[in-house]
Amino acid sequence: MINKNKIQKITSFTLVIFCLMLVQSWTTIQTEIKPKQNTSSEPVVLENNSIKVIVDTKSGTFQVTEKKSGQIWNPDPWENAAGILTIKDSKGKSQDVNISNSESIVVNKKDETTVSISFNNPKLNNNTIASGVSIKTEIRLTPTKLDVEVISYEACNNKLVELRYPARAFSLETDVDKGAAVIPQKQGVICPSYIFPMNGGRFCMWDDATYYGRSKGKLPLFNNNIGLSMPWWGTYNEKSAVIGIIDESARPSMFFNINNNGQYLFTPKGIMSPNKRIEFLDPVWNLNRKNEKKIISYQFIPNGTHVEMAKVYRKEAIKRGYFVSLKDKAKRDPDVKKLQGAIYMGLYGGYPHYVEMPGMAFNFKDLSNIINTTHNDLGVDNAFFHAWGVFSNFVPNCWPINENLGGVAGLKEAVDLTKKYGYLYSSYHAYSATLENDPEFNTGLFAKRKDGKLINTNSRWANIDQNKQLGLAKKSLHKEIAALGLEADITDISFATYPDEDNTGLFNLAKYIDSLNLVNGTEHGQQQWIPYFDMFEGMTYKNSNLWEFSHPAPLFNLVYHDAIAVFGKIQDPDNQMSKYGDFKVKSLRNILYGIGTTIFFSPYEFDGMKDMIKMANEVVSPVNKETFFEELISHEYLSADFNLQKTTFSSNTEVMVNIGPVKQTTPNGITIPAFGYQVKFKNGKIKKGQFKTSI
Repeated sequence: MINKNKIQKITSFTLVIFCLMLVQSWTTIQTEIKPKQNTSSEPVVLENNSIKVIVDTKSGTFQVTEKKSGQIWNPDPWENAAGILTIKDSKGKSQDVNISNSESIVVNKKDETTVSISFNNPKLNNNTIASGVSIKTEIRLTPTKLDVEVISYEACNNKLVELRYPARAFSLETDVDKGAAVIPQKQGVICPSYIFPMNGGRFCMWDDATYYGRSKGKLPLFNNNIGLSMPWWGTYNEKSAVIGIIDESARPSMFFNINNNGQYLFTPKGIMSPNKRIEFLDPVWNLNRKNEKKIISYQFIPNGTHVEMAKVYRKEAIKRGYFVSLKDKAKRDPDVKKLQGAIYMGLYGGYPHYVEMPGMAFNFKDLSNIINTTHNDLGVDNAFFHAWGVFSNFVPNCWPINENLGGVAGLKEAVDLTKKYGYLYSSYHAYSATLENDPEFNTGLFAKRKDGKLINTNSRWANIDQNKQLGLAKKSLHKEIAALGLEADITDISFATYPDEDNTGLFNLAKYIDSLNLVNGTEHGQQQWIPYFDMFEGMTYKNSNLWEFSHPAPLFNLVYHDAIAVFGKIQDPDNQMSKYGDFKVKSLRNILYGIGTTIFFSPYEFDGMKDMIKMANEVVSPVNKETFFEELISHEYLSADFNLQKTTFSSNTEVMVNIGPVKQTTPNGITIPAFGYQVKFKNGKIKKGQFKTSI
C-alpha cells in the first residue's frame, strides 16, 4: 500500500530542490549579465586599433595612448584628480574638491567599449565627508573618438555647483612639451607651451602673465566679446594633437590654465606652489543645467596641429547643419557676389547712441559725396557702405528717414549711387535695445520675470525681449526697402550671441530677415546664425587676457571661411591702432585669413581715411576677391617668433606675410621683408609688397 505521507514528503522535498535549482540558475544568469565590478587594484583597459585607454581603479583617472605616434596623454599631473567638483555647504561656503579623494570609487567595465565610474562621498577640504554626494561618469571608446560623459550626480544635503571633468587631462608641461593650447575665442588663438624669441617688452608681459591669475580663467560658449565662437578646444605637441568637441545640447564653460603652476591655489594658504608649470583646457559643467548631455568627445590626430583640429570640427559643423556655403547663398541672391573684395565702410553719425549728434551727424549729400569720392578718386571697385544715422527716431524704431538730413529723396540718391558703382548699402538697424536717453524709452519692451521685474536692466544694447524683436523689424524695414530699393541689410547686436535660453524669438527674426532675400549682415555673429546671414562684422579680435600669452590663429575661418564673409569689428577697425595691431598688421592678417577690410569713421575723418582705403583696395581686395568663395585649407607659422606665416586656399592661392619688424626667410629660401607679403594667385602670378613707416 502506498504511504501518502511519504509521497507528500518526497514531493515536497523535490519541489524544494527544484526551487533551489531555479534560484541558483537565476542567480547565475544575473551574474552573467551584470556588469563586472572591478574589486582589484588592476587598471581597466579599453583598446582599439588606434587608441588605448587605461583607467586607474583607485583614482578613476585615465591615461590615453595614441598608438600611431606613440603619444601618451597622462592624467592630472598636479593632484591626480579625475575631476574637480565645486560644492557649497549648508552655510553657502564654496570649495573645490578632488573627486579622486572620494570615500568610494567604483570602476566597472560594462563591455569592451565602455567603462563606468562612480565617485561616492568625496572628502572635503577639512577632511570631513560630503555624505550622499555621488558623481557617475562613463568613458566610451569608439573607432573614431573617445566619449567622456557625466551621466548623473546626487547632491543629498549639499549643493553641487559645477564639475570640471575630466580635469587637467591632455596637459602640456611648459618648456618640456613643444606645442600649444588651441582656443577658438572669436577668430581664434593658440597659446604656445614653450619659450620662443619675441620683442623684449612683449616677452616681459608674456612671461610675467603666466605667473599671475590672468593666465587662468573661464570662457563661456557663444558669448559676445570673451566667449568661444565654436564648441571645441584642444592641445598638441610635436607628436600628436587632441581635440575635444562638446555635445550640441550642452553649454559648459572652458577653464584655461596657460603655463601656470597653480600658485593661485596656494596663495590663500601663504605657501608656494609645488607644481610644475603646465597648460590645460577643461570643460566646466554647470550642474544646475539639467537638460543636456554632458559629453565631450575627444579625437586624436597623429602629428596634428590647430589646422587639423579645425578641419575635424568643420566636418562636425557640416553634420550639425551650421554650414551653408557662400556659393549656395550667391545662387539664391547674386548680390552676395558684391561682397567679394569689398571694403566695409562704416560711416558713423553718432547713431544709434544719439539722433543728429552735433559734430558727428552727416547729411545725405555728405554721404553721396563720400560714395562718389570712394569710387571716382580712390578707385575702389567693391565697397559696402553702412550708414549709422539716417533716421529721426532712436532704435528700435528705425523709421522714418530723417527729413533734416535730406529725407527719402536725398538718401535714395546716395543708395542709387552705390548701385551704379556695384556697391552695397545698408542703414543701421537694431531691434534689441531701447535707450534711456530716448524720449520714447519704453521698458514695456523689456523681458520680464514671472514676478514682473525687468530682465537685462544692466544691458544697454540687449534689453528688449527677443520675442518682441520680430514685430519691431516688421514695423519699418519693409517700408525702407520699398522707399530706397535696398539690396542689403545689417542688423546689429541681436545675433552677437547665442543665449543659453529658448531662442525662438531670435530665430524668427533671423528667418524674417533672411526671407527678404537681401545681402544680410550682423554684428559679431555665432555659428548658429550662419545659415541666415552672408557676413559677420567682428569675428576677429580676442579676449584681452588671452592676448598677453597667445598668437592669433584663423580657427573660425579654417572652419567657416567659405560659408560666411568676415569683416573687422567697428570698435577695432583696421584704420584704428590697438593692441591687436595697426593698419599694416591688420591688413596683412586680413589677406592671410581671408578677411575683408573694415574702415569705420566719422564724417570729419574721411580725408584721413583715404590713403588707407587706397592701400586696402590695392593689397587686400584683390586677394579677398579671389578667395571669397574658397575654403581656407591651411595655416602655418614659418618662423620661430610666429611672425612669418602662410595660408593656402582651395583656389591654390598662397599667401605669405611677415607681421614683424625684421625680414624673415622661409624654410624654402623665400625672404619676406618686414611687414611684407607675397601672394601667389591661382593663375601663378606673384605679387609682392611691403608696408613701410617713414617720415
